[in-house]
Amino acid sequence: MNLFSLIPGNFFSLLSSGNREIYFDALMLLNDFLKNDLVIRVDDYISSLIALIEDRVFIPEAEDETPDLPEAAEGAGGLTPNVKARLILNRFIKTGWVDKEEMDGTFAEIITPRDYAIRVMRLLDELRDESVHEYNSLVYSTYSALKQAAQEGPREMFDALLTARRNTEQLTYELKTFYHNIRGYLKRIQMQSSVNELLESHFEKFKPLADRIYHPIKTMDSIHRYRAPVREVLSNIRENGELISGMLKRAMEVRKYESEDEAGEEILFAIHYTMDVYENLGNTTDEIDRRYHTYVKNSVDKMTYMMSADQSVKGKLLDLLKAYGKASGAERDRIGDMLEANISVNRQYFLDGESFFHKNVLSRRLNEGVLEIADRGDFADGALERLAGELKNTYSLDRIRGFVEGLFSTAARDSAGEAVVESEHIPIEDDADFVLLILALIRCRERGMGYTVKLQEGRIERNGYRIPRMKFRKKDGKDHA
Repeated sequence: MNLFSLIPGNFFSLLSSGNREIYFDALMLLNDFLKNDLVIRVDDYISSLIALIEDRVFIPEAEDETPDLPEAAEGAGGLTPNVKARLILNRFIKTGWVDKEEMDGTFAEIITPRDYAIRVMRLLDELRDESVHEYNSLVYSTYSALKQAAQEGPREMFDALLTARRNTEQLTYELKTFYHNIRGYLKRIQMQSSVNELLESHFEKFKPLADRIYHPIKTMDSIHRYRAPVREVLSNIRENGELISGMLKRAMEVRKYESEDEAGEEILFAIHYTMDVYENLGNTTDEIDRRYHTYVKNSVDKMTYMMSADQSVKGKLLDLLKAYGKASGAERDRIGDMLEANISVNRQYFLDGESFFHKNVLSRRLNEGVLEIADRGDFADGALERLAGELKNTYSLDRIRGFVEGLFSTAARDSAGEAVVESEHIPIEDDADFVLLILALIRCRERGMGYTVKLQEGRIERNGYRIPRMKFRKKDGKDHA
């Protein structure tokens, strides 16, 4: 569904208005009413809003109509708190955040927030909440819900499975949020230009965050403790056909799905999703651990560098030149004027015997005949002999015997009990095996070889290599001798 087919086009105009801070506070006040009251009376909300904005400047929007009330004065600055509060409420109605209606059976006016507006207000409330969330309860509640439901029945297991999926999604979201928060602090290190800023950021902002999130993850150990049990329970559910059938019936009873196929897909997805997340939770915490140590190292390194920076005249001049290089516009001109007024900088020149000319370097081209290439036939012959020697050493008789013995170690026995290896059972992994097979065939008649080879008609292909059909037969002890 298209988002703006559900909400008005000017819905978010409140958050881009010049009065956005007042609108935001008024929305959070309305959200507080939602938390505490089922019915929100207009008079109660207006009274609380007046107390909130009484001393604050509010400029009506261009399309707002100032209420025709006796207390309304000319000019925005003359609006009374009551008029401001009603203009804000009217703005909420025009932009589709709330509706105003009369309570049944009475003439009392009430405020009814739209369903999508309630979700957005809750999101804004979470964004302004700087308190740190803990994650261990999500893991334990997932485990306890699944464990308890496994002892009760399919109806409870279906509800527990959906709860486990929601908790797992929230757990993943919270851990990723914390990871990216660390990245944000890591990026701020580059922009902090003094030791005091680094210390304030680390000890007043990052350290409380780490103490409440990072250290519990590493010490309370709930993720590592319950990861395997959660996956075990989910695996048992997946393999229990009777339990799955009962869960399908429960799913159809709540009338959330159009068919059993859709419900079955939802159940299997919840099982596999939760299992996959808990399988990879170790990697997630390890990555958070690496990012945490990277931040601590970079923060300490920069503080060490800044505390040990050169405080001599040369060092201070270098700092001034760096500031000049980073500045632009009026700031650069200001630093330049300050340097000209306080520092005398001149370019120094000197004269010597080579200041007015460069001495030419003469070179002479020699026209000589082309050199002939000497006959190196003896070198080629020697190279061939060395190559043959290397091949001989590489594929020695011992290595050939070892290759064939390896074939016999897994060979079948014929009717006479002799080990026989046919071409179909010869493994060839690479060129070295292929060369050893050829040499074993060629040198089978040499003295000391403990096998015989019998060639047959045709060829076969083994792992991309074409070899003849043949049988390797192991000699008995007398033949071998």
